[in-house]
Amino acid sequence: VEVCSLKMLRTLGVLVVLACSSIYVSAVPKCIGECNSGDQGDYMCTSECYTSNENLLCSCEDPPFGIGEAACKDKDGGECVIVPAVDPAAAVNDEAGCRAACAAADDCGAYIFDQIINANRCRLIKECQSQQEAAVPTPCTDCLSGRNCHTCPTLTYTAGATNIHWICDSSGDAYNNEAVEGTKCTPTHRCKIGENEEAIPAEIECKSPEEGSDQGAWDFGGSGYNEGTCDVQCPCEEITIPKSEDTNLFCDSDSQPVDDGDGNWKIDGSTTCDVVCDGQIFIPISCKFNKDGTQTAWHITYGGQDITLDDQTTCFSCSGSNCEEDPNTTAATTKAPTTATPTTATPTTPAPTTAAPTTAPKDKP
Repeated sequence: VEVCSLKMLRTLGVLVVLACSSIYVSAVPKCIGECNSGDQGDYMCTSECYTSNENLLCSCEDPPFGIGEAACKDKDGGECVIVPAVDPAAAVNDEAGCRAACAAADDCGAYIFDQIINANRCRLIKECQSQQEAAVPTPCTDCLSGRNCHTCPTLTYTAGATNIHWICDSSGDAYNNEAVEGTKCTPTHRCKIGENEEAIPAEIECKSPEEGSDQGAWDFGGSGYNEGTCDVQCPCEEITIPKSEDTNLFCDSDSQPVDDGDGNWKIDGSTTCDVVCDGQIFIPISCKFNKDGTQTAWHITYGGQDITLDDQTTCFSCSGSNCEEDPNTTAATTKAPTTATPTTATPTTPAPTTAAPTTAPKDKP
């Protein structure tokens, strides 16, 4: 709708406005607040509901000026036939009575409680319609309404520096609260994962349950995204740290490096380590997101600055020659800041020649 609203309006005029509007009004009005269970075991939420005459099941009204008894009629003014039968007096007593009448009725999907001519009115309707869809010209300022609702299971949170998380357009997060149908969530970052480089969905939505189910389901847009694990990790390519006299490696206890059997360490995106040069210079290395959150890369910290390694980097060492000895690896080429200075101790082995600062000590003779 946004695409056509400006550019195409200038060429196609009013007809485009009508076409775009018809797309907009098809959405069910969102829940305002939580989806709660009432006395009938029903799940309903407060929502801004309107109704057309065709959508009306039953309209129960107090007699004008309190003369007579409350009565319920269908959309044509005849007897209201609804299962189970509605108690008119209870339905028009207050909003709670109107909600209870809707919850008990088989075909009722929403209700609207308001007043006309100083008398209470309860309308039981098939579904909650927007003001535009119901073709109601003016907003109702005294209407109290609600609709049936369902919730989706909570998402499972998985911690990680390069893990995707989800931000939803609802009160509370979807990790501790069951999201109401219609809730949409967007990822904190974007990347491609898996052997087929499947893209992270731009949006997921809590949808109404399928027939035979009482719980809503998350819609991943048919992306093929791994629905069982929402907080997936955006990986970095494996990187090699050659074992040598001037290079050592210390990693978090939960993310140990792999010894490849050829005198090298292999670390992946889940590993956070310190490369130690000559026992004097500690260089943290880890996988992080770039600034726009669409890609991951290996980063080192040196001289108080965060340095991104080149995308083609497959090897990192205190001495570039250690990486050059392995024809299957590409040494880091990103230069560290020229203002960086090592720790107070003076290393006897040079800092990384291709990824460390330009002021690092020269190679040994």
